Amino acid sequence: MPKPFTYCCLLPLLLGRGPALAAPAPADTVATVPRLTVGLASATRTTYLQRAPEPAEDKGYFGTTLTYQAPKGFISSLYLNHSYNYQKLSEPFINYGELMVGWQAVGNTDTYWTVQYTRLFVYGESALVQSSLRNDFSASITQFFSFATASFSADVFVGSTHDVVLTLDLSHRFQLPVLGHDTLSIEPTVELGAGSQHFYTASLATTSWVKTKKRGGTTLVTNEPAAPAFSTLGYTLSVPVTLTAGRFSVAATPSYLLPLHVPAGGYSTSFFYFTLGVSRTFW
Repeated sequence: MPKPFTYCCLLPLLLGRGPALAAPAPADTVATVPRLTVGLASATRTTYLQRAPEPAEDKGYFGTTLTYQAPKGFISSLYLNHSYNYQKLSEPFINYGELMVGWQAVGNTDTYWTVQYTRLFVYGESALVQSSLRNDFSASITQFFSFATASFSADVFVGSTHDVVLTLDLSHRFQLPVLGHDTLSIEPTVELGAGSQHFYTASLATTSWVKTKKRGGTTLVTNEPAAPAFSTLGYTLSVPVTLTAGRFSVAATPSYLLPLHVPAGGYSTSFFYFTLGVSRTFW
């Protein structure tokens, strides 16, 4: 399941793979996996599983990611999110986070895979669509062809709501030399998502006080829209433009999200948004 904040932290790894590396290189020429990466990302809208809050509740976000990758395949990361909708000092400055551990393929091959467990946590009141999610068990596989890159991922969410989401990405990367070993890449990408939406209907739930028959008392009732059956979630079209210079990478990504099969009361309007990310690899 691609996420904007993990894209910037895994960028140095993925840029080292691709159609040009379809044939495995000799063992003594294979580059070591970057071991520590710090990524920063800012976006004009907050999206998750091709769902987004209402524009009035979403001004975008600033995210920070710290990723550790061991040469043998172990990977872990910590992500912290600050919403630009932050208005009061009493609100948590960090309103959302993720802690991930997993295992990934290493070496120069034309197939890349990962298996991961992610713990999601939300601070205080949150308008984020993923606020009911707590645990994510996921696996993904990416195949680098000579003409395109295809990636498929599956996520199983367990928490106060339970969901299964499948994601397919297709992209083609154009790489241009800039100065020395620096490169500029442009990678048009289309993403198709499908799955259940209990997490989203939970974020749309409203509460109201209803009178009871006992002595004119009241009780709090939660009203949640019906969750659609397993169906397509939408399409995302994006064009990441990435400059890689040594251990630094800067990525600017315009995106267009077209949501499908949105539950009643959800935000169903397609929209453009923009993400800017920068990462620095150490060691």
